[in-house]
Parts: sequence; structure tokens; C-alpha cells
Amino acid sequence: MASNDYYRTLGVARNAGDDEIKTAYRKLAMKYHPDRNPGNKESETSFKEINEAYEVLSTPEKRQIYDQFGAEGLKNGGGGRGGFGGFPGGDMGDVFGDLFENLFAQGGGQRGQPRSRRGADLKYETEITLEDVFTGVKVPVSFERTEICEACDGTGAHGRGGIKKCPACRGAGRVQYSQGFFSFSQACPECGGQGEVITTPCKACNGQGRVKKNVSINVKIPAGVEEGAVLRVSSGGDAGAKGGASGDLYIQVRVKHHSHFERNKRDLIYECPVTVWQAALGGEVEVPVIEGGRTKIKISSGTQHGKTLRVHDKGLPGPGGRPRGDLLVKVRIEVPHELTPRQRELFSELAALAGHEVPPEEEKGFFKKILG
Repeated sequence: MASNDYYRTLGVARNAGDDEIKTAYRKLAMKYHPDRNPGNKESETSFKEINEAYEVLSTPEKRQIYDQFGAEGLKNGGGGRGGFGGFPGGDMGDVFGDLFENLFAQGGGQRGQPRSRRGADLKYETEITLEDVFTGVKVPVSFERTEICEACDGTGAHGRGGIKKCPACRGAGRVQYSQGFFSFSQACPECGGQGEVITTPCKACNGQGRVKKNVSINVKIPAGVEEGAVLRVSSGGDAGAKGGASGDLYIQVRVKHHSHFERNKRDLIYECPVTVWQAALGGEVEVPVIEGGRTKIKISSGTQHGKTLRVHDKGLPGPGGRPRGDLLVKVRIEVPHELTPRQRELFSELAALAGHEVPPEEEKGFFKKILG
């Protein structure tokens, strides 16, 4: 990253405005800050370089001299030092105030506090039937998750005697060091910010404080649940570390294909086979319903293929107790593949009444045309 071009160091154009320079500096300072890169010499060097570049480009007098004479012009006395530590006072303070706020909000923690960590969320997929969607159901879910070790109660140590104060930070959990004009602190690398070290690890969890276990729980799936819906079981995921909260368990619901029904939200769709004479003359047919059994519906005379008949309140319940949908019966007229001699005779009479003369050799093809 080393460069004598301060604009290049910050990654901005030479005509960049003050806000653009400030934004570029903040991003780079966050990236190369020593607290985020402990022990990384290259990051420390880059951090110094971007500070130097920002010091010059954020001060109008220094920037003017730099633009005219370059870095050598500043070394030869062109421009005085101003503000805190040679940085432009108020502006630099604002930048570092925001920077440190972001840094410590993202995991720095407070002095001497153990660094708890939330457990991971887990995802599980379960499959139910359309009948389960109608009634609601409790399904057993078996999976593996991390739980607190019962032998050490999550400490990772064999008894309290297996833990001692960290000698590197003396129990503070953080260590301090100086960087130029500033004094920084970071999580103690020896104890990971805990302030304690384990001298005698728990044998059950090898000092981790958590163990893997196979568990089985019953999850209630409400009536009317949609295909692909995701249900959350609070704290059903992995246990947190060092007293951290448990993650959540997410259950994704899949609905099995049904032999009779297709689903459209709360409505159910059923294709009902109807004979030619039923469609022509009308009558009643029985159709299945999701709660079991069958119900009768009326077919009007002259019903056409593809017509949809609606049976109210015979669909699925809506989520949250919403009213049931409808059963949509789609008529599928079935033409017989083979006719008995008597049936052929009657259809021929029907064709003649309709004004169609049916030659014997074309009879079969003709019926395919009028009935297909």
C-alpha cells in the first residue's frame, strides 16, 4: 500500500471533496486498524500511511502546499501543525469517534467481561401430508445440536480449581499498547478476552464447554401452513459459548404430493371424470373431500369439458384461523375408448338426429372428432 501519492493511498481522485476523502479514510482505517489486525505489521504500516495521507488532505493549507510542491514541500516547512497530535482537531476527532464506536460495537466488549458468543442457528426440513395441513399436526424432529456440557456446566474446566486468572492480562481480558499518538486496547490473545485460562480441561468436552448431542423434539405445525413456510423454534439451535444465548431452530415445511388434490393457497382443485352422457343429460357425481369421505355435487345438463364447479367451504383453513377455502371441481369429460354394438348404434342415431350422416368406414374416426 506504500505510496508517495496521498490521493492514491486513500484511493480518491485529486479533485475529491472533503466528504469523499473522509469517507475513504474511515473505510481504510476500519480495515487496517491494529485492533482488528493484532500482530500484523503490514496493517500497522498501512494504518500509519493512511493517517499521514488523511492528515494532509483533510487540512486545506497542507493540501494546497502538497498539490503544488508534493510531500517534500511539507517537509520543508510548508504548513503548520494544527489540532490534536498534528491532526485537524474537530474533523479528526469526529472520524475517530465514529471509528472507535464501530470497532467496539462489533465485538470489542467491556474491560474484564467474558466474551460470550451466541450459538449457531440450525435448519431442518420436514414433510407433511395435505391432510396434516388441514388439521394441523405435531411432528417429531430429530437432529444433532451443540448443548452445554453437564459435567463442567459450560466452563470447560474440571472443577473451579481447573481455572486460574490469566497471567498475561491479570484477569482484565484486554491488553493495552501504544500506536503513535494513541493508546489502544485489544482482547488478550492469551485468554481470548476471558480474563481466565483453563489449566485442567473437562474430560467430557475437552475444555470446550459444549458437546454434540442427538435430540428429538415435537414441533407444532399449524393448520393452513403454506408449502415452503419456515417456522422458528426460539433457542432450539446450538447452545451459546461462555453464557451466550442459544441459536434458533428453523423448520422448513414441505407438503407431499396428494393423489387427488392440487392446492391453490386455501382452495383445493380436483379433476372429476364425467361421462359423455352425464355431461349431456346432467345428474349428480360424488367427489372426495379433504376431511375424508365424499360429497355429492350436481352436474347441469350440457356441462362442457374444463368447466369448474365450486363447492364452498370444502378447501383448507387459512393461516391464523382464517375461513376455509373452496373445493374447485374441474370437469374432465371422458370419452369411452371402445363402444359396444348397442352403444355404437345409439350414438349413430344421435348423430343422425343432429344431421350428421355417418358412413360405416368413417364411423370410428367421426366419433373421435365429435367426442374428442
